[in-house]
Amino acid sequence: MVFASTQGTTQGSFNIGSENPNVDAFQVYSDSDLTTVANDLTPQVTYYAKITVTDPNTLNDIQTVKVKMFYDADGTDPVESTVTEGNTQTAAIFTWTKATGLWTLDAGTGTTWAIVSASSVTPTMTATTGDWVLAFRVGKVATESVGDANWDLHARVTDGTYLSHSLYQKDKQVLWFGQTNVNTGTVDFGEVEPGTGFADDVNKVGAVQVTCISNGEYTGSMRSAATWTGTGAEGYVADYDSTGACSNPNEFSLKAFRVDDFANAVQIGTTNTVVSPGAPQTTEAGDVHSDITFWLKVASVFQIDVYEGSIHFVISNG
Repeated sequence: MVFASTQGTTQGSFNIGSENPNVDAFQVYSDSDLTTVANDLTPQVTYYAKITVTDPNTLNDIQTVKVKMFYDADGTDPVESTVTEGNTQTAAIFTWTKATGLWTLDAGTGTTWAIVSASSVTPTMTATTGDWVLAFRVGKVATESVGDANWDLHARVTDGTYLSHSLYQKDKQVLWFGQTNVNTGTVDFGEVEPGTGFADDVNKVGAVQVTCISNGEYTGSMRSAATWTGTGAEGYVADYDSTGACSNPNEFSLKAFRVDDFANAVQIGTTNTVVSPGAPQTTEAGDVHSDITFWLKVASVFQIDVYEGSIHFVISNG
């Protein structure tokens, strides 16, 4: 008796799936040696975010590394998924892509947040573990941490099959930042008569312009140099009188206000004198104070000369 074949064949298969990448560690440092953890961040200072990643399929499998730094207004720790775009005051999104090997930044229009490319590091991509180091600067108007407010950071890596892993660093503090740009080069009172001043339209210069940039509430102050120097060969000196009396020969004094309003003018000293208290946080463009006005008073006895000296504009926290 003859039998037909008792065997048949089918094709077998199995697949080794991609293994998840992992963010092993994530921290921000104040030094390029990555030894000093930075908990307080000052705008426009360079910091270093280190993201340590492991991928069993080698780091070549990593397609993107994304770091978000965002403002937590009340200490409730919002999730990073709510941060979808950058904002000069509240969020910066840094993204490294394998396709370019570079970091890009989304932090709003006209931002002073920055990537410091020369100090950023990419690991050896054929290794299974390595460090991405993002060197960055916080923007000038990244909102100051006050009260319960703070800043959170989130790092996420994604591989070629869209598997991802992430870590947070929370409760970082952004410190107060302020900057003053004086746009008016000279406050020139011209020729004045001895014994005059401190009246509404006497010895007055207006339309002095100053731009203030701050990431929190700020106070505007002014001060004068203690002496102004005569430009003639005689070497005369004018002494500043912080009281405004100008009762001695060659004494002078100044009042000022943020607008042309003599009734509210403030007597200026040789130490910082508050002129504009409690101004709010600015945009990146800053607050342009374009009508600052000065009034000059001079003593009754004054040596004839042209006197020059410094007027300082200062902003401070609060």
